[in-house]
Amino acid sequence: MGGTGLRNVGHSAGAVLAVCVLVLSACSSKTTTGTATPSGTGAGKTIALGAVLSLTGAGGIYGPQQKNGILLAQEEINRTGVNGAKIAVTIADDQSDKTQGAQQFQTVIQQGKVVGIIGPTLSNTAVGAHPVADQNRTPVIAPSNTGNGIVGTCPYSCTYIFRDSLGEAAAIPANLKVAVARLHPKTAALAFANDDKFSSDGAAIFKTTLSADSVALVDTEQFSKAQTDFSTYATNIIAKKPDIVAISGVGGVPSKLIVELRRQRYAGPIVGGNGFNSSSVSMQAGQAGIGAQSGSAWFLGTTTTVNTNFVAAYKAKYNADPDQFAAQAYTAVYLFADAARHASLTFSDVGKDRDAITTALQNVSIDTPLGPFSFTSDHDVHQPIYVVAMDGAGGFTLVETVQP
Repeated sequence: MGGTGLRNVGHSAGAVLAVCVLVLSACSSKTTTGTATPSGTGAGKTIALGAVLSLTGAGGIYGPQQKNGILLAQEEINRTGVNGAKIAVTIADDQSDKTQGAQQFQTVIQQGKVVGIIGPTLSNTAVGAHPVADQNRTPVIAPSNTGNGIVGTCPYSCTYIFRDSLGEAAAIPANLKVAVARLHPKTAALAFANDDKFSSDGAAIFKTTLSADSVALVDTEQFSKAQTDFSTYATNIIAKKPDIVAISGVGGVPSKLIVELRRQRYAGPIVGGNGFNSSSVSMQAGQAGIGAQSGSAWFLGTTTTVNTNFVAAYKAKYNADPDQFAAQAYTAVYLFADAARHASLTFSDVGKDRDAITTALQNVSIDTPLGPFSFTSDHDVHQPIYVVAMDGAGGFTLVETVQP
């Protein structure tokens, strides 16, 4: 999928004002498998990575922060290097378009000779781009593709696809479990964009989970991801008097619908998917968004050393707090770097190096801003889930942490 910062207004990043150098050792690597390249054998060499992001278009609300996270990680890692080698990330804009995404993947693979790719931003774009990487045996870490079929059981071969983005199949049930336990809703309304893979996947998960939690679905509203006027949809929802409203959407959809619901005096709880987890969405929702709850892969106020160092370094470099999407993209670079550190790279045979990094990724286990992180056997995430709520000021507060 694809945001701008889970900012906790009550958290003081000033507690860690020093700009900490998060070299690979600072990420507390616990990887023990694989044959590590002897220290220094990569001296003078380059580990070429690509990043295909939505810097413009519908995903432009998320992509720029991902770019910032990637550049910060590259800068930190290159202070010491990876067994002497430097990371070089080529960043391309897919314009939030599936065709462009596939073309950009092809370009960085064939022309850039990259050994791994981070991206794309949106799940809808990944459907076109990821098969290109898999066909070219090039490992991918998807930093914000939370829809179904990205890893594990896919509609195409996804042998080389990994993700460090918490899937909606895990985040939505965790979020609803917390909401149901606290609020005891009996009925729900669901609103989603029916022309977007991420939104439609999320809606299907909401339906299944609501049913499993014995919450009756009394209304379903469908619209285009380009929809701007939500007055009719809000009116329809309110007429059904649901105890809770679930929204699955990206870009401006969540905030616009939240604002319209509150304008029409809906006072009940609102829950959503990964599309909520952006400070841009939280800021656009404003006071109307207070309490709107979602499951997140990251929380700004987490007090681990790795996260507080990351937040301080990001803020020092960009004069702004990072968001979940910056954290995931930043983590993706470190995951690739750790895999490269434990792979026997040739620096001459790109095919062999891609395979070596793919194998090493399966065994990566490091501490990250997302929490202790490793990949499952399906190349999915194994990490904590942070249930958060919009705070009305562009940030988020932590409701509960759900351990994996």
